[in-house]
Amino acid sequence: MESHITHIRVSESFPTSTERITEVKLADGTIETVAQVIRYLEIPCDYFYTTSGGSKAYVEAVHPVNRNSYIRTKGDSTTSDNLLSLPRF
Repeated sequence: MESHITHIRVSESFPTSTERITEVKLADGTIETVAQVIRYLEIPCDYFYTTSGGSKAYVEAVHPVNRNSYIRTKGDSTTSDNLLSLPRF
């Protein structure tokens, strides 16, 4: 199963270096928390968003020591998290 992420909700109202994604909106209108996405990724299910070039960028769960787990795009040619470029809802 693949889920298409189209929008994100972040922890900060204004962009900062500490903002983090708290929820995602899928193409079918479903809203999921990051915790839900992480659980589904571990089943495994695939999540992706469509890049400006039309290709799929897949999402992965990260489980750092002494921090909350989070989601990000799988490694590509950029060092930034492409998910943060998605529209907010």
